Amino acid sequence: MSPSNNFIHEFRMSAFVAVSGIRRYLRDHPDSSVQESAESLRRLDADYAAADFEGGIRLHARFPEAIDFVDPRDGIRQGLTVLIEAYKPWWCRFFPYGRQRLATALSQDELQTFKSAGLFEDQPSSTIVEWWDAHAAQMRSVTDEKLNAQGRWAEVLSLDYERTRLASLGIDNGPRWVAIDDNAAGYDIQSYDPTEYGIKNRLVEVKSTQRTPSRIILTRGEWNAALKFGEAYFFYIWKLPSEELIVKSGSEMADHIPADCGNGRWTELEIEI
Repeated sequence: MSPSNNFIHEFRMSAFVAVSGIRRYLRDHPDSSVQESAESLRRLDADYAAADFEGGIRLHARFPEAIDFVDPRDGIRQGLTVLIEAYKPWWCRFFPYGRQRLATALSQDELQTFKSAGLFEDQPSSTIVEWWDAHAAQMRSVTDEKLNAQGRWAEVLSLDYERTRLASLGIDNGPRWVAIDDNAAGYDIQSYDPTEYGIKNRLVEVKSTQRTPSRIILTRGEWNAALKFGEAYFFYIWKLPSEELIVKSGSEMADHIPADCGNGRWTELEIEI
């Protein structure tokens, strides 16, 4: 069976029923093998007629011994954590958005397993809440790491673009990667533009997007920097992974900036490019 099929089957409740039975049987019959345990349960116990023992044997090999299923719901929760960390299924991305959002992404087999673990109780205990919070925090951390890597990729592309642009203009100075030294400077790259009196600064705020349609998040601090530095300030927006560059001046971005109203002040906004 392929790894992808293993992923599908190992989240099924029928596989969890099998592994919980196998582990209980082994506690009572320590001299038995895993295969013998599965065969005995299949042959002698009608409660396991629908159990997936092939999946249960795989789960037994994957799960640490500490998952004993003495408390079945706790055992299922611990097992789900092991599988989530091992496979990182696509629906993990919904953890930060709440239980119901994740439920819509799960198959019926997967949802049954989550429910059997007590994870969709109407009045969840503190243990259940902590389980959800831990997985949501982990996914937010993974997302932050991916976004940070995406941002660095766009900054490197911007540096390469500026080196080529400066060389074509006959400017010997190279661009400086400001963000790697000071991420509070208000811009990511310091470069240059020619004037009749010499060179002047070009300050670049780098943005990137892999979303469709393409859109970016602009913070109030970034816009304040654009206002502060005026015509020297540019936004380099990279569409990834195609590495397509869109260059916008501060004045071109101004049309997208909302006005503060009353006691309200915007802090960040999404702009479609």
